[in-house]
Amino acid sequence: MFSLLTQIQMNMRNQAFNTIAAICLLGGLSFASLLTSRAQDVSLDEFRRMHSELREKMANDLDQAITYLEAQTEKQPDSSDVQVLRHSLASKLADDQRYADAMTQYQKLLDFQIASLERTDQQYGLGMTIRSISELGEIANRTADVNTAVERCLEAFRNLPKQTPKAWAPVSQLVVLKAHALIDDKQNDEAVNAVKQHVQRIEEACNAKSSDESTMHAHVSLLKNLTSPNRNNDQWRDEYIKKLEAACEQGFERFPKSMRLQNDYAETQYLMITQWGQDDPEANEKRIDNAFAKLSLPAITNRSVNAILRRIEVHREQMQAAKPVATLVGQAAPDWDIDGWANTVGVTRKTFEGQVVLLDFWAMWCGPCIATFPHLREWREEFGDQGFEIVGVTQYYNFEWDEEQKRASRSSETISPQLEREAIASFLQHHQLEHPVMVSPKNSDMGSNYGVKGIPHAVLIDRDGTVQLVKTGASPETAKEIHDKIKELLGSAK
Repeated sequence: MFSLLTQIQMNMRNQAFNTIAAICLLGGLSFASLLTSRAQDVSLDEFRRMHSELREKMANDLDQAITYLEAQTEKQPDSSDVQVLRHSLASKLADDQRYADAMTQYQKLLDFQIASLERTDQQYGLGMTIRSISELGEIANRTADVNTAVERCLEAFRNLPKQTPKAWAPVSQLVVLKAHALIDDKQNDEAVNAVKQHVQRIEEACNAKSSDESTMHAHVSLLKNLTSPNRNNDQWRDEYIKKLEAACEQGFERFPKSMRLQNDYAETQYLMITQWGQDDPEANEKRIDNAFAKLSLPAITNRSVNAILRRIEVHREQMQAAKPVATLVGQAAPDWDIDGWANTVGVTRKTFEGQVVLLDFWAMWCGPCIATFPHLREWREEFGDQGFEIVGVTQYYNFEWDEEQKRASRSSETISPQLEREAIASFLQHHQLEHPVMVSPKNSDMGSNYGVKGIPHAVLIDRDGTVQLVKTGASPETAKEIHDKIKELLGSAK
């Protein structure tokens, strides 16, 4: 049956069929079970014919295509294959910026899926449709349509008989979308509670003896969604990062031969190593060793895992290339590599000669970095008139700023360095940080030259340009040590 699926995909190359295949993959369903569960559906040859005719009409006249598909659905109202063609039509309508018509097609497909929600394949299909509606809502600024669709789907799941199996993946997707809508509506506590309750339910399902690979994968997928760069996840990201790592460990241990769970574990370890765990370099090095120990065997047959391990190895080499802290202290501070300044102009390294300078290596996505902001503000206020300055150092991460929501998030499109520097400036203003911040070029060696293995990373330079202290992390002990050293350096110059 896999060869049949492959042949159809190669021959048809169409979005409608790819949607069916995606539903199978998301739900862990075989293509055969999806077809045999729909006795009233058309044959594959008939499906090919209809889709070919629909594509021809879409190329010539979209209104004719709409009329054609409505006629087909009237003839065969119970056919999932006919209904799923709405995905192709809606996508084409959206491409032509006919957003209202596209939304109508998705909503009609959603009507069909809700009416058949007792079937597991339709539950996963509903998840795919909601995803499309959400993407269209963002593009077309039709948030109300998205929120209405989410509410309808949640209500449909609640109304299913208790004995009806419910797929975790689409329900989790709906819960997160609902929570994000609550945050947009300034109902943060309600959003946090809704997410917390759902996470607890799926954790209980995973801890049950009857839990299977799909449940474990759905748990991980939910936590990935809750820890993504989406700005609305700021409410809970740090808490669920820890849960995500634990969930990946649990799934990988329970089902070590599952390629999906192998990938989940590898991808999460990569994020822990390269982003979320950077404030503790020693723990990060142990995490790298552990990742290789657990994933080296699966990497032999799992190409995705193999690719992730290679990326982790590159990161380890970059960490190892960073100068040891011991070789920095007491030595002249390395050169600065400045591509541009985010919130100032006409500034060079010479501007800060004769001052005690704290270089703060950070990033907008870094939670521990944000935790240090109160200290940065306090130190600048306390010591700013004594010849002390903070200079922030960051890189380009393709982040943008949402002025309405006052949050930064990773852009789905490539943005220019100038736009990202403007985003950084807005971020700094929002957090009331007034010290100058430079952005180093991509592939810059500045971080390595200053011993950066994780962030936040602070380098304290005295008035003579000599490195006097290097610290990584955001702990209270680290903050006190930096504060005391600033005070010492400024006092010794008096």
